[in-house]
Amino acid sequence: MVTISGTGKKYSRSSYGTGDILSQSTRNSIYENIQQNEGTHFRKICRDLDRKAGVIQYHVSILEKKGLVKSIQNGRYKCFFVTNKGRDPSLVFEQKDELSFEQKSLRQKVIAATKRDTPKKIIGYLNNKPNSSHQDIASICGVTPQAITFHCQRLQNLNLISSYKVGRQKFYILSTNVVEIMPFLSLE
Repeated sequence: MVTISGTGKKYSRSSYGTGDILSQSTRNSIYENIQQNEGTHFRKICRDLDRKAGVIQYHVSILEKKGLVKSIQNGRYKCFFVTNKGRDPSLVFEQKDELSFEQKSLRQKVIAATKRDTPKKIIGYLNNKPNSSHQDIASICGVTPQAITFHCQRLQNLNLISSYKVGRQKFYILSTNVVEIMPFLSLE
């Protein structure tokens, strides 16, 4: 607890309200960066804002503790998303707000997974051409079949895609839950 001299008021870190948290300029710019770049990772925030890792880490931890920002682990990256708690209610209603909690969670998993180029190409291709063979995906992505196996296994572990075999050939398809949320994603 800290006493501000001359005011007699006592403040603690836990007594900050949402507005107070975002009134700090660095923290507000981190929040806005995450809001504009859904699924951005820690080092990208550091680069975008030209700040040291310790500064970003401190402010992101406060945003997470107050529930303004949510993070999910994606391999060795931690991806950040803005929660509804910090949103200004006067902002225009967004289409993605129509999603259920489970769909929003799945959407965040897809965004985090597609931060890498090959999984993004795989999901985009399977969205346009379901039931694609392992060879087709490898040729579209421009990587080896072994790399496709690696990425497809990761996507299967996240329950984003599934596979089946016909003879010796393996085919992939997006999970039905992912197909439902694809209109709410932009895979640029």
